[in-house]
Amino acid sequence: MADAERVFIAKEEEAEEKAKKAAPKRAEQVAGGLLDETQQRAAAAYAAYIEAEHQLEEAYKDQEKQADRTYNEAIEQARKACEESIAQSRKVYEESITQALRTRDEAEGKARQARSEAIERTWTVFTKARK
Repeated sequence: MADAERVFIAKEEEAEEKAKKAAPKRAEQVAGGLLDETQQRAAAAYAAYIEAEHQLEEAYKDQEKQADRTYNEAIEQARKACEESIAQSRKVYEESITQALRTRDEAEGKARQARSEAIERTWTVFTKARK
């Protein structure tokens, strides 16, 4: 073989060897790139999951606050209704007492008048009988 052929073959072998060495590096780079991309996607998905979890927590807190507001409003309405009912009952009670006292006063007045008339008749009869 001529020196030129040996140099050519040596260069071919070197090129093949470099290609063989480069192929695993490229495969590693491609695999590493896919792994990096997958890890980035997983990290993004996890971040989205955490954000969704925070949003869900906020939604639950908002719902709890709304339930508390609704409850407090219902309690306040019940309290006002009770106070109004008590006030109305007191008014009716006071009116009833006033009416009962008025009726008693009228009955006492009629009884006093009847007593006075009866005593007057009795004295009239007694004084007539004495003469």
